[in-house]
Amino acid sequence: MRYRLLALLLLMLVISAYAEGPTVSPPPPTPSEGGGGGSSHRQTDMEKIIKALEQGKKQNPKRFEYLQTLLWKEYTPPGEYKLPAVLIYYKGNKTVCRSDPLEIQAYVTNENALEIRRPLYIYLEMAEPGEDFRQVNSQTQIVQVNEYYTSDGINYTYRKFPEITDLRDLKKTGNVSFRIRYTDSLYDMYSSNWSISSPQLFPVLVLDVINNPPLVNYTNVTYKPRYSDPIEYVAEISDPDGDTLNVTLHILEADNRTERMNVTQELVGGGTVRFKNSEYGFFGKDDAGKAFRYYYTVGDGINVTSTNITWGPEIRPTPKLLVESPRMVAEDENYYWWSGYNFSIDVKSQDENSFPLTVYLYTSTPSNPWKPRGSKTITVTPERQTVSFETSFDVSDCNQTFAYRFSYSEPDQNGRTSIDLRVDKPINPRIVRYTILSPVGIANVILTLVICIFAGVIVERVSNNGGRKKEIKGRQEEDR
Repeated sequence: MRYRLLALLLLMLVISAYAEGPTVSPPPPTPSEGGGGGSSHRQTDMEKIIKALEQGKKQNPKRFEYLQTLLWKEYTPPGEYKLPAVLIYYKGNKTVCRSDPLEIQAYVTNENALEIRRPLYIYLEMAEPGEDFRQVNSQTQIVQVNEYYTSDGINYTYRKFPEITDLRDLKKTGNVSFRIRYTDSLYDMYSSNWSISSPQLFPVLVLDVINNPPLVNYTNVTYKPRYSDPIEYVAEISDPDGDTLNVTLHILEADNRTERMNVTQELVGGGTVRFKNSEYGFFGKDDAGKAFRYYYTVGDGINVTSTNITWGPEIRPTPKLLVESPRMVAEDENYYWWSGYNFSIDVKSQDENSFPLTVYLYTSTPSNPWKPRGSKTITVTPERQTVSFETSFDVSDCNQTFAYRFSYSEPDQNGRTSIDLRVDKPINPRIVRYTILSPVGIANVILTLVICIFAGVIVERVSNNGGRKKEIKGRQEEDR
């Protein structure tokens, strides 16, 4: 080894003599150097060689690098050096989902003595269905020369590959193969080069990878809206593998055959998707009165999940009728049962068209629930009209609160065909309008007394006249 180094330095000295620029020539030997001091002479030559190399490196770096290349000789291990063996250690299930955590380890054995061992660099590789092996996205494992255990004369160790996430990115399912590539900086080796029979050690590990399809957990759509209402389709989606999902809403015509429209949203891992009519323009004015169907398809790049076809929405016609100001006015503020009550409501058309309308009135008390009070048919126009009803209550309704209802033959602006209102003031049970001590009541009493006196006088006169006539008749009979 010493002679090789000396030859290397001498050769570099020779090459440096041809370097560009000024060079330093070694001076001739002095008498002291030419004497019997051989070791001193070699030391002086070595210093000159070092100086020449230093100047040659500065003056011509490229030639210096070329010299290094020519003189480099790769390390040759001693004859007793044996290649380390590396296999895959795996004790999990051979069928795995793309989202399942993988625990793969490298099992390393090395028969070399500590003095001649070399560090090992270990890489895990994977081959997808129909593809070549590639390195997985996991940390490279390093085994140093002193990191082995010894048991029964075998030097061994394990290395775990953390965070193996490559299966999540697969776009195919089926058999996925794993192998280990490793190097000691002299040789590149593979676990597949070794053969062994063990239930947990594999030269090449083959796993059957399956996919968890996405799930549609819940769907809904606005119930019986008008086309101008906020119509919204909602779906709850989940995916066990956490994939990026394409969620597509398919809207069908009522015949269940023709697809009216489809729109897609992207969702990562799962969650809620909302498809709004205001954003996508599913329905318009011409769709009033029609019914539609829909279904979803959800794809994760491998599988596509499809839901059943579902009704929705059924779009209600736009109402033509506008109803306002339902009201009740009592003839008397005391709410006597026998007095008159006026029930009225205002109506008009919401567009330029006219149409017939029948309005019904009902009143309700505990004694007479929802008693019909009459109906009226009118022609509704864009001009406001008032529909009125005059009625009164029965004596059996006294001391009871009441409610009233207007019902109409066309839906109103709220989609209803009736409107109910309640009056909390009870119906007055009095037979007469006024009290006895009121002026009118006193006048009524006086008038009654006068009538009674007048009637008594008349009765008395009639009685007297009758008595006289009997007396005269009796005398006449006596005279005969």
